[in-house]
Amino acid sequence: MAERAPVDAHSTLRNALKLGGSLLVTYVIGFGLQVLVPRVLGPDSFGQYNWANGTAAAFFILSALGLDVYIRKEVALRREHASEFLGGTLLLQGVLAVGLLGALLVMMRLEGTPPEVRALTLALGVYQFFFRLNAILAAVLHAHEKVDGLSLAHILMKCLWGFGLGLALLLRAPLPWLAVPFVAAELVKTGFLFHLTHRHAGLRLRMDVRATGAALMTALPFFINEAALATNGRVDVFVLGLVANTKEVGYYGAVWGIAGLTMLLSPILGWVLLPMLSRAAASSEEEFTRILRRGLEGIVSLSVPVTLALALGAETWVHLLIGEAYLPAAPVLRLLAPIFVLTYVATVCASWLMAANRTWTVTRTSVLAAGLNLGLNLVLIPPFLAWRGVTGGASATATSLALCEVVVTVILVSAIGSRAWDARSLAVLGKTLGACAAVTAAHLLMGRLGLDSSTLPRGLARLVVDGLLYVSLILLTGAVRKDEVLGLVRLVRNRRKPPASTEPPAAEARAA
Repeated sequence: MAERAPVDAHSTLRNALKLGGSLLVTYVIGFGLQVLVPRVLGPDSFGQYNWANGTAAAFFILSALGLDVYIRKEVALRREHASEFLGGTLLLQGVLAVGLLGALLVMMRLEGTPPEVRALTLALGVYQFFFRLNAILAAVLHAHEKVDGLSLAHILMKCLWGFGLGLALLLRAPLPWLAVPFVAAELVKTGFLFHLTHRHAGLRLRMDVRATGAALMTALPFFINEAALATNGRVDVFVLGLVANTKEVGYYGAVWGIAGLTMLLSPILGWVLLPMLSRAAASSEEEFTRILRRGLEGIVSLSVPVTLALALGAETWVHLLIGEAYLPAAPVLRLLAPIFVLTYVATVCASWLMAANRTWTVTRTSVLAAGLNLGLNLVLIPPFLAWRGVTGGASATATSLALCEVVVTVILVSAIGSRAWDARSLAVLGKTLGACAAVTAAHLLMGRLGLDSSTLPRGLARLVVDGLLYVSLILLTGAVRKDEVLGLVRLVRNRRKPPASTEPPAAEARAA
């Protein structure tokens, strides 16, 4: 039996900080372009671009095979295992990609999609193949806790992508050219990641039919779960474009880009948390539960204030970031904002259940949510369009997604039961919600007293007051403890120094 790697919270946190640092750089570039693209293209052309991106991603859900999640769980315990199946799965993915591109082309011709949108969608399909392949290679490095080169790869890829897309926008290139930087950046990243996995993880691509089949069967629940999760974020865009129009897709996609700011930690959770929980489950039941509770507590503390700021300042953020042309979509941003707290909680709970070998619980929940989301979109979009007119379809899609996230979160938390929370985390949750209620009341009162969001300076001033009040309340009530914040700052500052103790401090436990 292979030797089990011990749970090293210091190493895990250092890896999270490295990945977080690289993600911060890439998010700055990505977010800058995410607000520039809708500004330059306008709602109509941006709607076509966003529909092409969402449709390509929806079709290529099938190409991931659930391997990245499987690798983080299994290769974290058996580090040589990746070489046994990746050669065979890579071949299968290539065959699937060709078939999916063909199916995508047939569908668009039957729907009468304009030629330039067809070309853009097919090119983005190629991008999706390499994007998902790179996620699998990155998972091998996460499982081996070798993330230094991976952090560099994120930055280089995003710089290449950002420069190319910015140049295409500057030159007012036709829509299909917007996909070229995506494909080029992922191709470069693929070559770099193959080098890193060979060097740091000893990865060798070889054909082993039995090992490949066994890996695919074990990864099946991960695959179904991942496909269902991706369906919630991609198929709704595809359906919105078909049932409503691409302009609605433009409004929805533009404010989704703003709301995506709150998902900065999502990749880190997926990359770091599941391997850490898998090792904890194999070595210490007490540690396994502790990571879950402190993870939920920390994620609520971090995500709630950002979500609150988005919801209260929806008009201000839309005006500031993507321009007045998208102001009708501000209510859609307000509907999307609470989703991300739920998504974070569900992600932590799902990782714990997977590490506890209850993967099918997560999978069934995700499949239920995917079916519910599709059905709600089909039912709600037509009446919302009649009721709200412009952005009615986008509002229906946001409402559908919010309802699905509520269902998913309730089911996953219930599946874990009392192990998910203790008195400390429930106290933090209560204090945080109380602070949110107080800030919301103050925000509405300022509007009644004349400090409204009719102009950008007034809206920003109102948000600054909201932020100061929130920080004051959480510190006064102890929802976030000052000693833990200072401890985390010291840990970040000294992250290159060896840990002085084998027992992780409370701040590190919260961050993990």
